[in-house]
Amino acid sequence: MRVINTVIHVKRASLVNHMLKGNFQMFPIYTKNIEKNDDNNYTLTLNFSVLNTKEQPFPIDLTVSVAGVFTFEPGTPENAIEDFLQIPAVQIIYPHLRSLVSSLTASSYIQPILLPLVDARVFQSV
Repeated sequence: MRVINTVIHVKRASLVNHMLKGNFQMFPIYTKNIEKNDDNNYTLTLNFSVLNTKEQPFPIDLTVSVAGVFTFEPGTPENAIEDFLQIPAVQIIYPHLRSLVSSLTASSYIQPILLPLVDARVFQSV
């Protein structure tokens, strides 16, 4: 199996500051979505959200989505592509998601959110 091309782009970056004061616990939501664009072309989207709710207050609503479009050489077996998109592709895209979250929060003049290094299996399929 060989990946011929990879394009990484931001699909969504949204931050709403609720101006809450105090100490808060973050309840992050990690999801992923895999789409087949054509025979050799797939898109993997990683999503991160942390939201202010009545049950779990947080000073901001933050949603970030980063996608990677992977083009595989013709004839690559579907199971090899699926295996690649489940773990290695997540490991390629996650650092970009992590960087965007910290840059977005830091440039918004709030305490930067630094996402931890995570196991690629933490992302739930949607």
